[in-house]
Amino acid sequence: MAFFCSEEMELYLLLLHVDNAFNCLMELGHHGGLQFNNVYEEDHILNGFYTKKVQLCHELLRIVEYLQDQLSSLDMRETYYADVDTEHRPHESYIPAYELSLRRQHTEVVSVMEHFNTLEKRQNYLQEKRFALQKASKFLSSDGNSGSQLLYSESTIVGLLKDQSEADPHGLQLNYILGTINVEKFPAFELMLYRIFGRNLLIRHAEIPMKIMEQVGHQRQMVHKHVILLMTTSTSIRPKLMKCCHAFHVTIFECPEKPSQRAQMIAQLDQDIRDLDVVLNETLAVRQRILSTAATDLYIIRINLRKSIRVYDLLNRLYPVGGPENQRYLQAECFVPKSQVNGVRDALNRGMFVKHGEELISSPPILLRRTRKQRHMPPTYFRLNKFTHGFQNLIDSYGIADYRELNPAPYTIITFPFLFAIMFGDLGHGIILTFFACALIYQEKSIEEFKRTNLNDNEILNILYAGRYIVLLMGLFSIYIGLIYNDVVSRPMNLFGSSWSCVYNETTIMTLTTNLAFNPNDPKFYTGHPYPFGVDPVWSISGEDSITTFNSLKMKLAIILGITQMMFGLTLSAVNCIHLHRKADLFLVVFPIFVFMICLFCYLVFLIFFKWLMYGGLKQAPYNSACAPSVLITFIDMMLMKTTALEVKSCNVGMFPYERLLEYILVFVAFASVPVLLAGKPIYLTRRQKQLTKEIANQEPDMHKNSHNTIQEMRSSLRYSVEFQNEDNRGSGPKLHTVDDALEFDMTEIWIHSGIHTIESVLGSVSHTASYLRLWALSLAHSQLSDVLWNMILEKGLKNKLPIYVAVPILVVAFFIWAILTVAILVMMEGLSAFLHTLRLHWVEFQSKFFNGAGEPFRSFYFPPSTIRG
Repeated sequence: MAFFCSEEMELYLLLLHVDNAFNCLMELGHHGGLQFNNVYEEDHILNGFYTKKVQLCHELLRIVEYLQDQLSSLDMRETYYADVDTEHRPHESYIPAYELSLRRQHTEVVSVMEHFNTLEKRQNYLQEKRFALQKASKFLSSDGNSGSQLLYSESTIVGLLKDQSEADPHGLQLNYILGTINVEKFPAFELMLYRIFGRNLLIRHAEIPMKIMEQVGHQRQMVHKHVILLMTTSTSIRPKLMKCCHAFHVTIFECPEKPSQRAQMIAQLDQDIRDLDVVLNETLAVRQRILSTAATDLYIIRINLRKSIRVYDLLNRLYPVGGPENQRYLQAECFVPKSQVNGVRDALNRGMFVKHGEELISSPPILLRRTRKQRHMPPTYFRLNKFTHGFQNLIDSYGIADYRELNPAPYTIITFPFLFAIMFGDLGHGIILTFFACALIYQEKSIEEFKRTNLNDNEILNILYAGRYIVLLMGLFSIYIGLIYNDVVSRPMNLFGSSWSCVYNETTIMTLTTNLAFNPNDPKFYTGHPYPFGVDPVWSISGEDSITTFNSLKMKLAIILGITQMMFGLTLSAVNCIHLHRKADLFLVVFPIFVFMICLFCYLVFLIFFKWLMYGGLKQAPYNSACAPSVLITFIDMMLMKTTALEVKSCNVGMFPYERLLEYILVFVAFASVPVLLAGKPIYLTRRQKQLTKEIANQEPDMHKNSHNTIQEMRSSLRYSVEFQNEDNRGSGPKLHTVDDALEFDMTEIWIHSGIHTIESVLGSVSHTASYLRLWALSLAHSQLSDVLWNMILEKGLKNKLPIYVAVPILVVAFFIWAILTVAILVMMEGLSAFLHTLRLHWVEFQSKFFNGAGEPFRSFYFPPSTIRG
């Protein structure tokens, strides 16, 4: 029964010894079933005993993240342990071992990485210098047969530059600077040099084909660079030129003047690069060995450190017990479901043994039940399984049920897929949904394993998987409703023949002066027997009569189903009042709404069924089809208290004798219940308040008991509640401290809320009834859209009269187009639309009758199953 109504909560006081508090809470976190009360508030004062432990765990976790980054840079993965939550649970004694292991591995990895980065930086520098020297040799070479890139020799360049120089033209030499610059900076660098030095400087550049590793701040990036060669004959501009290079972060290399020296330097650089490759490979191998060792336990350490942070943070929030120098116990107030008390005790006892040296000390945790009155509303807890969890999520998305309030989820298991199927009723589409849900259920284990071991979280898969049983029931109910509608991808099934016959012949048709139609009053056309199951297939070929008939049928069914569900919601509201001992709400709130709904809308349902039973084909006047009255007109006349004139003289004025008198009585009773709904509860509470004030003035012994009962009645109104000013910080419900709060209770708010609730109930009964017409509208839209896809696409391929070698490919293409559009539009889009409309009918029209939804969920201290993401 813990699914139909939230489970009973008991308030406990938990006492933990500081020696084994960590291990007890660690076992409790893996078991769950206990919620700590008021320890996570923003203004909660920490005891400070475990602050250093929390900081240590955070520091170790940062080391773990650093090692993970190193593993990712080498495309290595940590070892995954599926049993980390069962076989590798942490104990407090593990933390020092984790610290020692992680710091040692961190020191080794940092040392190796520093050495590796230094060598790699040196290697990149040598490679960059080698390429620059090779390009400089080609720039300065005057040998045209060696693939020179310079059109002029060195002497020619000197001649070109000396015309722009003011120095002595005799004995001039070519001065040059060799370096590399970032590709993005080169255009601005070149433009600045041209504007400063003009034609006294010659610039040659070439792009390095591979990217060069460069340190940018604290990050290392691969960048493109240019080799630049700056040539001039003036020695005076060289200092200025060097300053410009430093400003643009140009890397300058030594460049010998003679070609033979440059060739010798290039050969030496080749040897140095080869030597560095060997050392780098050895360093990389050492780095991989260290990281592979760390990867063995890194996953376990990461999971356990995160659990330890939660435990230490919770321990830091508990209240110390004892003197200032002997605080050996920590206490906390907590909520425990009544059925899980023994399990919580067992979990706490599993962690109570602590080893000090060679001695094993037992310090049992103490779990004491509190008998004082709870100062705020207990949390709401429902016992769920994998089948009911998805339906409970639908309810919790709207609001959490109040403590001990009836849970709408058990009834939603039936009503939700049924109302969905009313809008989505099609045998073929229901089979598609069922197969999809069965595939998700069949692959449960593999999907769970995929969710645990996959680094990327697939949100769409998670939503579909969480609602797999909802989709299954929606598919099964759609199959059932599709059989009732006799609709299979817009085609009917002729399983039991037809109750209608066509007696027209060629002569009759040729002489017919009116529209071709069946006469329900003639036995030749209609046998008078109802169809055995579902809808007669003749309606699918009836043209406009089909739409008219289905419109009338589905519209009336929508009204019947809607009023039935709303009345069921009011019945649950009455059960809620009885269950929670709210007699005033039962007789002054629920009962008037019951009377109003029965007198008006239940009577409308009665008229629909009465018309179906009393009027029809093959019946004599005044109960034949021609005399069948309009239910809508009858209901409007009832509300307006008037009578519409008959068009056929042989028909009765009403459906049954004394109909108008009964309708007048029902309207009078319905509107007489409105003042009771408006003023009943405020008047009752006003009298109780006066009685309470008199008791306080007389100082009666049972004053406190009566005052609390009255206040509880004031606050427990079914559809409206008055909140006191004394609210706890978590918003878990109002709490009352003194009887003075009752005296300050403002009855004006009760009258205002009562008026709002009355207007909402009266007008909502009409709007909610009309809202259920979406069942008819979406069902009609679904069937018509399915019929359009069949007639416009698949039927074209089936009825083409081309040669078979052309007709078959056309049919295959038409089938694939029809199948894709059916799945994409009718199953996915229409299914989502029907799902959302069904959700709205439950949230607004159904749950508003009895469901408050202002409770607090039960948040147990629990470690969920670990995934590869931690």
